[in-house]
Amino acid sequence: MKSDSKPIPHHFLKRKIGFSLVEMIGVLAIIAILAVVIVPKVFSTIASSRVTNAIGSVNTMRTAVTDFAGKYGTLPVTNNKSRFDDLLIAAGILDTRFTPKIGTQPTRKTVIGAKWTRSGDTWSNLGGSTQNTQSRVVCQVTNTTNPSTANGRNFRLDGTNSLPSGSRVIAAVLVGVSGAEAHELSQRLDGGAFTQATPATADSQGKVAYNKPNSRGQTTVYVYVAHQ
Repeated sequence: MKSDSKPIPHHFLKRKIGFSLVEMIGVLAIIAILAVVIVPKVFSTIASSRVTNAIGSVNTMRTAVTDFAGKYGTLPVTNNKSRFDDLLIAAGILDTRFTPKIGTQPTRKTVIGAKWTRSGDTWSNLGGSTQNTQSRVVCQVTNTTNPSTANGRNFRLDGTNSLPSGSRVIAAVLVGVSGAEAHELSQRLDGGAFTQATPATADSQGKVAYNKPNSRGQTTVYVYVAHQ
């Protein structure tokens, strides 16, 4: 039986391979537009998650400090070599150091702080290396200095009045925080009323206090935890 089919010309069988220049330019343009829209949001989300982690870490410290005060009474004062979070570990109230994901992260080699020892209900510390470059929790006697420069010794929780004179104040110290993250931390803990208009301004009101960011856009943030 004779077939009526005819052979298909070769040029119809040839597959088209690759993209044309116009198609490639179109794809690259779409990728560029998506990058402009999506990448900033990704970085913003990452920064926001670091702030969330810091808030969670501060809340954990607040609970631990309350437990310590309930058990031992007076809160012992720290110096530049001692950390209150190390004390909470020594007391069996905390498992690990205060290490928020915000700001300067600790190096692989731990900077050893003062060793805490207990005699009855009294705790004291001795030795260790300076902790000034580390994020940490401290306990200091209050003063009347502007909170943005008080290094955690004073807060104006109501926006106007300093903490009572002679109080022992627990503060979380966050080192090397970007101005934007410090500003967001203030917004989320203090609300708009006690937050500065821009990240480039020092903050002296509420639970979050910090000085104007340096030339690298970083500052040390002090977050109120409790006072006695």
